[in-house]
Amino acid sequence: MRPLLLAALLLVPGLAQAASDPLEGVNRRIHGFNRLVQAWVLDPVVTAYVTHAPAPVRQGIANAFANLREPITAISGLAAGDFGLAWHATARFGINSSLGLGGVRDSAAEWGFGRRVAVPADAACAWGIPSGPYLVLPILGPSTLRDAGALLASSAGLAQVLGPQLFLPWRGGDLLVEYSQLSGELGRVEAQALDPYAVYRSAYLQRRAALCAVDRAAQAASEQAAEED
Repeated sequence: MRPLLLAALLLVPGLAQAASDPLEGVNRRIHGFNRLVQAWVLDPVVTAYVTHAPAPVRQGIANAFANLREPITAISGLAAGDFGLAWHATARFGINSSLGLGGVRDSAAEWGFGRRVAVPADAACAWGIPSGPYLVLPILGPSTLRDAGALLASSAGLAQVLGPQLFLPWRGGDLLVEYSQLSGELGRVEAQALDPYAVYRSAYLQRRAALCAVDRAAQAASEQAAEED
């Protein structure tokens, strides 16, 4: 995501024209709300976290949360029909949960099992479901109608299996750790971009098009139609 944010910062004028955003008015208001939450809640918490936790500790925590996402990658791989990815994620989870001290150390990478990530939205893409319009979610940020639906369904399932008392702290901590790793780049976008909203939109849609053939085809068709007009 970081390289895409920086690339979108440079290319945003052309990319913004190609983006389809029929919900832009609502999305921009949610984006504004998210910025307030970041400025008044998340940024102070992240500043305290970075100040008081040494870099090796933060990396270990990030590794542990990433390890807890491996079952999601495995299930997403199974749902998408990518059995190799499902096995890879399962092996990583087993190695890191044992030899990696619960995932604090990425021992699986040392064994040749590098980190590969998949989410339920990738399975929905593999099923050929179109992305639908771009959507900004409260707190969570950029998404699309398809990706948001997949996230909602998977979150509801996990909450049912784990129970809210486990799911909510885990999900909240995971999001906070992810935000701490991106906050610097997000701050630069906010400071340098004429339209940060368009940068985030372009970066997200580029990333999804790179990963999803359905989105890639839709983006190409949209760009061709824009050129013809």
